[in-house]
Amino acid sequence: MESIKDKVAIIGMGCSKFGERWESGLDDLGIEAAYEAYEDAGVDPKDIQACWFGTVTAPITGLGATHAANALKLRIPMTRVENWCITGHEALRNACFGVASGMYDIVLALGVEKLKDTGFPGLG
Repeated sequence: MESIKDKVAIIGMGCSKFGERWESGLDDLGIEAAYEAYEDAGVDPKDIQACWFGTVTAPITGLGATHAANALKLRIPMTRVENWCITGHEALRNACFGVASGMYDIVLALGVEKLKDTGFPGLG
């Protein structure tokens, strides 16, 4: 039986710089990570066919899939996922399923959080 590992590969990755980034918003962090991943994979943003975007603080920050798509200048299916502390994993898992199903060839899994900017006590 063929498994998901026979159909899906991670071809690039990116990560925004860690630290106290007071001058950077969620958009900035997402763009930084996405473009580093594009470069690492050797693909252009126009090659991306779908994106799974993970952020658990969307109800607080107002950053949803449409907002992220605009910041990244992507006009593709964009799905926001959340699953508490494993939200980034949830984005990756769903992106893998999108490729394994045969629906897409090249996708982006993106997770963005900046808890200190939420104003929600106990998270930052």
